[in-house]
Amino acid sequence: MSGTRKITALQLYFVLILSISITNHVLLIPVLLHYGKRDSWLGASLAMIPTLIWIILLYVVIKRSKQQNMMVWMKQRYGKVVVFLLKVVVIVIAVAHASVTLRDMVTWTNISYLPRTPPIMIGLAFLIFCFFAAREGMRAVAITSGILLPGVVLLGFFVMGANFQYKDYRLIMPLFTHGYAPTIKTMLLTCGSSFELISIVFLQHHAETRIRLRALLILGIIIVGLTVGPLMGAIAIFGPFEAADLRYPAFEQWRMVTLGKYISHLDFLSIFQWISGACIRMCMLMFLSVDVMGIPKKSTRTWVLLGLSLFFIVVCILPFTDNEMVMFIQDWYYPMMLVIGVGLLLVLLVLTILPVRRKEKATK
Repeated sequence: MSGTRKITALQLYFVLILSISITNHVLLIPVLLHYGKRDSWLGASLAMIPTLIWIILLYVVIKRSKQQNMMVWMKQRYGKVVVFLLKVVVIVIAVAHASVTLRDMVTWTNISYLPRTPPIMIGLAFLIFCFFAAREGMRAVAITSGILLPGVVLLGFFVMGANFQYKDYRLIMPLFTHGYAPTIKTMLLTCGSSFELISIVFLQHHAETRIRLRALLILGIIIVGLTVGPLMGAIAIFGPFEAADLRYPAFEQWRMVTLGKYISHLDFLSIFQWISGACIRMCMLMFLSVDVMGIPKKSTRTWVLLGLSLFFIVVCILPFTDNEMVMFIQDWYYPMMLVIGVGLLLVLLVLTILPVRRKEKATK
């Protein structure tokens, strides 16, 4: 099937950068500002240390598995029961990430530029594209991300540079006015988001070129940097307390952009950034959910993807408010992602380090 066509490791990194950076910009920054206020940028910066250590451990898993299909490799070593449990965990995590991403994207679209369009129609239009991209496989998702990423990066530098006139970086100081707890908490929450890189273990067999430790470390630095930059920008423009009250600080920075006297209202450009990241993220998570199932028949995979799409449409119309969504993300989502990111990596490390069963030896 088309989903088995190989991509390069670089293309896989592009997919992960777009996928994780969109949540770091949109979902994580308000949470960090809520808990850390002025100290949040330092906590996010310090997250670089545990993230890089975590990546080194992640690379051990990749190296020992020899970049094979993790589910197939685990099945050879430990049998069907362990693989079944692993599949359930990965699918639940992927569906949870996709549900939160879709719900937040639909909410932002509805309140920012399509207020009269029913959320279900926004979600449906978005999911149709994601369904066909995920159905075509990882290569289609990777090529799309390679096309979109340069535009997203250029627009990011543009909004950063255009808003320098409004930034006062004296607002990021002083630190620790409320002790060290806000810094530590924001550091851990940033790690919770960065540890989503573990998805590379379950997509590694799609890369035909070698995944290298140096590249993974650079990837980790980029992902944390994409959190710290906009976070400091939001504090420098709005101040720590006003920024913490904003629902979408990154979008509000776009609304500040003006070029001279006559060019303003360039916030429509943020739609490209936002939709590009959300789209690649949804496509990757939908593909990953089906890929780990190991379904060989394309028509069956299509039906499973269709079922997933219908589930996500239901998520769009579930009767809970945006305030409840924000509370869930702040109090549960990122803390749970931190625990899962650490726990799942430790489990994979143990499983990869344990002695090989005779069955695997016999297959060599």
